[in-house]
Amino acid sequence: MGKSFRLAGLLRFRQAQEEQAAAALARANSRRKEHEGRVGRVRGILADTPSDPGSAAALRASAAARSSARSMLLELHALTDSTTQLAAQAQAELLAAKKSAASLENLAERHRVEQHHLILREEQLFLDELASSRTQEHGTPKLGATADARLENA
Repeated sequence: MGKSFRLAGLLRFRQAQEEQAAAALARANSRRKEHEGRVGRVRGILADTPSDPGSAAALRASAAARSSARSMLLELHALTDSTTQLAAQAQAELLAAKKSAASLENLAERHRVEQHHLILREEQLFLDELASSRTQEHGTPKLGATADARLENA
């Protein structure tokens, strides 16, 4: 009766692309949050280091540890910035995939509605044909025949 949607394969492909983009965004956001957590932990370590060492050796060790922690913190900040950019890029890719899929989904819905209307039209034509064939077999009934019969019986 109805034709299948010719772009169904492309629609499935676009929906798969959208799912992949959503998964990539989830991974990017997870990495970004993980790196932000690392930055917070390193900051906590820096804040917890004692500022009053007992000896010169402890002071040198504390300074070396703080210097190392600061360089690690700078690297983590750079990595966090990178993961934030990757998350933004993944968000943009997801948006593009959603737009591509949405336009095809709209076409598919329009096709489904047109096919439904076509089926209804065919059913109506069948019913009209059936009704016209019955009136040709039995003759056309008079419109006022039942009303006249009721008046005579009253």
